[in-house]
Amino acid sequence: MTTESKRPVRVETPPMDIFENADGFLLRADMPGVPNAGLTVELDKGLLTLQGDRPLSEDGERFMSYRRRFQVPRDIDGGQVTAHFEHGVLQVRLPRSEAAKPRKIPVVVG
Repeated sequence: MTTESKRPVRVETPPMDIFENADGFLLRADMPGVPNAGLTVELDKGLLTLQGDRPLSEDGERFMSYRRRFQVPRDIDGGQVTAHFEHGVLQVRLPRSEAAKPRKIPVVVG
């Protein structure tokens, strides 16, 4: 039986930092104890869902789940979103589309 078919013992919102610059956003979520196979990042119709399932028992029957959802801005390039997980920290990069990035407009004189 997989964790998708079982209910978690508890659900927690992971602590998170969000950084923004002209290129987009960087999200950092703390999900200690979550194995790589228990991690899911999904972007669907502008809704970003982060989920990590952490076993609480050796047989995997009892587990807790970290979950967080965000509505992402329209100027994010969904095809370029990347995620990296290391030492219990999930990092998700949400780059802005090239058309949405600030740029200088040349001025033609004459």
